[in-house]
Amino acid sequence: MTSAPLRCHLLIGPPGSGKTTLAQQLAPLLQVGTGEPGLVLSTDAIREELFGDAAVQGPWDEIRSVLLQRLNAAVEAGRPVIIDATHARRPWRLLYTQGLHLPRPVEWIGWWLTTPLEQCKAWALRRERPVPEVVIEEFHASLNNRFFKPDRAEGFAAIVALNPAAGEGSTAADLQHRLASLDGRIRNALNRQRAIDPHLHRYSRLLDLERLLFLLRLLTSFNGLDASDPGTAAELLKIGNPEPQGDLAERAAAYLASWKAVHGGNSDGYGDTEAIRGDLAWLEANGFFRLDWQGDQPIDLGSAGPTPGSSLHGGYPALAHREVFQRLFTLLRHVLKQPFDAPEPSSVAEPEAPAPERAKRARRSSEEFSPLYRHLISSLEDLEGSYRSDQEAALRYDVEHVLVPYGFLAAVKGRPQSRRQGYAIGTALLSADQLLEVHAQLKASLDRLSDQSQKPLLLSLEDRLQRAGILRADGMPDRLRQPKRTLAHRSFTEEKPGTLAEPEMAARVERAIRDRRRIWLRHLPDPVSEQQKQRGDDGRFRAWPLQLLFHNISWYLAFETVSIGRNDGLGLIRVLRVDRLVLLNEDGNTRRNSEQEHERALERLQRLQHVCGGLYFGDSIDDQLAVMAPATGRNAKPPWGVLRFSCTPQVFQLIREEPHRFPPEHTAHTSLPPNPVGDSHPHPVEIRLPSWTIERDWDLRNWLFRWGAGIRIEQPLDLRELQLQQAREVVALLQP
Repeated sequence: MTSAPLRCHLLIGPPGSGKTTLAQQLAPLLQVGTGEPGLVLSTDAIREELFGDAAVQGPWDEIRSVLLQRLNAAVEAGRPVIIDATHARRPWRLLYTQGLHLPRPVEWIGWWLTTPLEQCKAWALRRERPVPEVVIEEFHASLNNRFFKPDRAEGFAAIVALNPAAGEGSTAADLQHRLASLDGRIRNALNRQRAIDPHLHRYSRLLDLERLLFLLRLLTSFNGLDASDPGTAAELLKIGNPEPQGDLAERAAAYLASWKAVHGGNSDGYGDTEAIRGDLAWLEANGFFRLDWQGDQPIDLGSAGPTPGSSLHGGYPALAHREVFQRLFTLLRHVLKQPFDAPEPSSVAEPEAPAPERAKRARRSSEEFSPLYRHLISSLEDLEGSYRSDQEAALRYDVEHVLVPYGFLAAVKGRPQSRRQGYAIGTALLSADQLLEVHAQLKASLDRLSDQSQKPLLLSLEDRLQRAGILRADGMPDRLRQPKRTLAHRSFTEEKPGTLAEPEMAARVERAIRDRRRIWLRHLPDPVSEQQKQRGDDGRFRAWPLQLLFHNISWYLAFETVSIGRNDGLGLIRVLRVDRLVLLNEDGNTRRNSEQEHERALERLQRLQHVCGGLYFGDSIDDQLAVMAPATGRNAKPPWGVLRFSCTPQVFQLIREEPHRFPPEHTAHTSLPPNPVGDSHPHPVEIRLPSWTIERDWDLRNWLFRWGAGIRIEQPLDLRELQLQQAREVVALLQP
C-alpha cells in the first residue's frame, strides 16, 4: 500500500529576503500527530555545526550529505520539512523536487520570497554575517530570470509567492490561510494537467529535459568533448581541471556538474552518468550524431514515460507533451545539423519611406512573423511530427523560449537572429581552431597552388566562418588564431586559354571524374602528322579521368586511355600537365559500367605512383599490369630493373632521410655490404624500379643528378655513361 504523500517546503529567495524568519513562523503551523513542529533544515546552521562558523562555505558534498540524511529520516518518520536556503538556481531546486528518491511520496511546496532587491540588501546588513551585495544581486537576478525563475513545472505541487517587505506572510493567520488554500490549488492544477497525462514521455520531467538540452549544448559547444583537439581541450580545462576520465557519458556528466553555462554552474543534479548514457543513445538513435542521417526520419519518442520519482502532484513543462516535444526537437535537430539554413535575403531594395511609414513598418514587423519562421516551417514540413503551416506562433514561441534561452541560437536585444552562428553537431566535425586551419590550407591551395577550382568552396567557407564570428570581416583570423601551417611552393601552371588550367575547364573535368564519364582530350605539345591531318585526325584521344594531382610545381591530370582490341578493357594509365591538355568534349553520355571499374583504375594509379616515385608510367599496358605485383629478389624479371649507385657519407645520410621517395620494400642500403675501405663513396644503394622509370623518367634523373659528385652511378651502364657525359660537359664549360 502506497503511503500518503507528505507535504514538504522549499524556501526560495536571495540572501536578506526573509527566509529564516518565514521558516521560524511556518514550522509551528506544520505540526503532526506527535505535536512536533516542522523540521527546519538550514544550510547555514549545518555549516556552523560542521565547520564552527556559518560563514565557512566548506565542501558542499559534506553539507549536502548531512542535509539529505536528516531529510530522509524526517520523511520516513512522516515529519514535514522546511529547507531554508536560497535555492536561487534551478538545479538546486530540482535536486529536491525531481532528483531524490525519498522513503515516501512527497508533495513539494515552493515558497518564493519576492522581496525587492534594495530591501534584501537593507535586511542583509542587519545580519551577524554580512553577505556581499554582488551575491545578493546575482541571486536576485537569477530568481527573476524570465525563463528560469521558480515555476511549478520544476516539480512543485504549488508555488506560493509572497513579498515580506509588503507584509505578506508576516502573521500566523496569513500563513495559515495560505496553507489551507494549498489543497484547492493543487487539486485545480491537477485537473488542468489531466489532459496531458496520456501524452507524457521519457523527457517530460524538467530535470530529464534540461539534462538532455544542456548535454546537447555541451557537445555542440565543445566539439563532442574531443580533447585530442588542442583548442577544445583548452576550453574544457576551464570547466574541469584536471580533465575528467572515462567514456563520453562519464566525462559529460563531470562537465555538466560544473559548467557555468548551466544556470551558473554547480549543477550536479544534471551529472547522472547512467542517465546521460541513455541520453546519448537516444540522441544517436534520433540522428543527432549520425552522419548517415538522411533528414527524413521523425523524432522517435518510444513508449517510455517519465522517470518515476518520489515527488507527487508536481507540474510539467510545456515540452512534456509528446507533440510539443517532437516538433521542438525536430526543429533543434535541423538547426544543429544545418546551422546556416536561412531564407535568402531579398534582392529587391525597398525605396526609402517617410519617417511615419518607417515607424509603421517597424511596428508591423514586430507583430508579424519573420521570414525565418516561414522558411523553417517550409524546410521541415515533410517530416512527421514537425510544425504545420499554421503553427508559426508555436514555432516562434519555441525558438524564443527554448532555442535562445538554452543557447542554441544567438539573440540581439532578446530576439533571435535570422541566421545561426555555427552551432552544429554531427556534420560539424571540427572545432573553430581546426576550421581555421582548413581555411588556411584551402586559401594556400588557391593562392600558391593556383587551384582556382577551390574558389567557390573557399568563399562559402569564409562567409560561414565570418557569420559564426570565427573569421574577421577582412578574411583574416584574429592574432591568437593564426594558421600554424602553410604552403611554400608555388604552382608554375599557366592558365592557358582552352586548357584544363582554366577554372571552368577544371570544373568540367572534376564533374566528369565524379560522374565517371569518358571525355575527349588533346595534348598540345604532341605534333599532328600530315597523314593524321589527311585522315581528319587532330590528335584527340578518349580517356577516363581519374584524379587531379599536384606534383612538384604543377598540376597534372591522371587518366586511363581507352584501349582498342583488349578483351579486358584496361587502358594505359597516364599523367599529363593540365596546362598542356585541352578538354574537347564529353564522349556522349558514356560512363563506367560500375563504380568498381573506376576504383580499380585508381588502385592501379596509386600503385604506379608508389613504385615509380614519379608520374611517368611508361607506354605499355602490359608492363603497367606486371608491376602491380611486388618485385621479389635482386634479379627481378622485366619490366623491373635495378638502379645501383654509391654515395658519400654526407649524401647517404640525406638519402636515408627520404624514406618514402621510393618504395621502402624495393630499396636496399643498410643490408648491402659496404664498399672497400678507402672508397670515396663507401655506401652502396640499390633500388628496384620499373625499367621505363630508369630509362626515361625525367624526375628520376633530376633527383639523381642534383647530388652532383655525391653519388656514383654504377648500374645501368647507360645511365652511368650519361652521368659521366654531363660531368665532362660541365668541366668543358670551365675550360679557358
